[in-house]
Amino acid sequence: MSVVETQGPDAERLAAELGEAIEHQRLQLYYQPVVSLVDRVASEVEALLRWPRSDSEILAPPDFIDVAKQFDLLPSLERMVIESAFEQLSRWRRATDLDISLNLSERHVYAEGLPQEIRDAAERNGVATRRLSLEVAESSLANVDGERRQRLQDLSDAGVGLIVDDYSGAIAASQLSELPISALKISRRVVAGIPDNPAHVETATTALRLASELGLRVIAIGVESPGQLAVLRDMGCEYGQGFLFSVPMPAEVLAERAMPR
Repeated sequence: MSVVETQGPDAERLAAELGEAIEHQRLQLYYQPVVSLVDRVASEVEALLRWPRSDSEILAPPDFIDVAKQFDLLPSLERMVIESAFEQLSRWRRATDLDISLNLSERHVYAEGLPQEIRDAAERNGVATRRLSLEVAESSLANVDGERRQRLQDLSDAGVGLIVDDYSGAIAASQLSELPISALKISRRVVAGIPDNPAHVETATTALRLASELGLRVIAIGVESPGQLAVLRDMGCEYGQGFLFSVPMPAEVLAERAMPR
């Protein structure tokens, strides 16, 4: 399917369908494992939203997120994502210790009420808040002000892990050291240039050096080839995510492939 225009009757029709899908909980989270680059054992998963619009059509966020924003459906959509993540963690409780990371809109990440929203969802499902991490785009951190820094600290104080998503070296080490961050995800654009692009290799090396200094985990995203895996492993990167290891999959498929029986 081509992405629906965000104006006119097509957008209105898609928004109506999306609103109904949210109300009736028809959207799903798919999960892509983050694995050790040494033994490929999964340590956590990233939750990725999917909308089974019909039996033959599954939409990813780029196909509907603009419509969700335009028709003010994003808040309810993201509340559903948070609740669904904790519901899944509750279902996994006896089978695995995999944690979940997810992406929220920048507006939601810095909303004053988000820490309590997460606490409430965790309590409803009998799961510790520390099992959830939020991925925060590097671009939103480069010029973070005092109020936004406090919002991030509030999330950290609530037990939520914070991951710098799409790291490409744009944020200074001094800025990063002032934030309650637990991990960096090296941009897939950077990883795509490994091993042939020296600038990309240098960016990854800098990320690993910085993470070592700050005590952060590093996850390379978009790993698609054995060559990339070999170089990243030789550089000292411990974790990776990408099609080389697994495509995103529904929880029941992940349970069959990645969890002990």
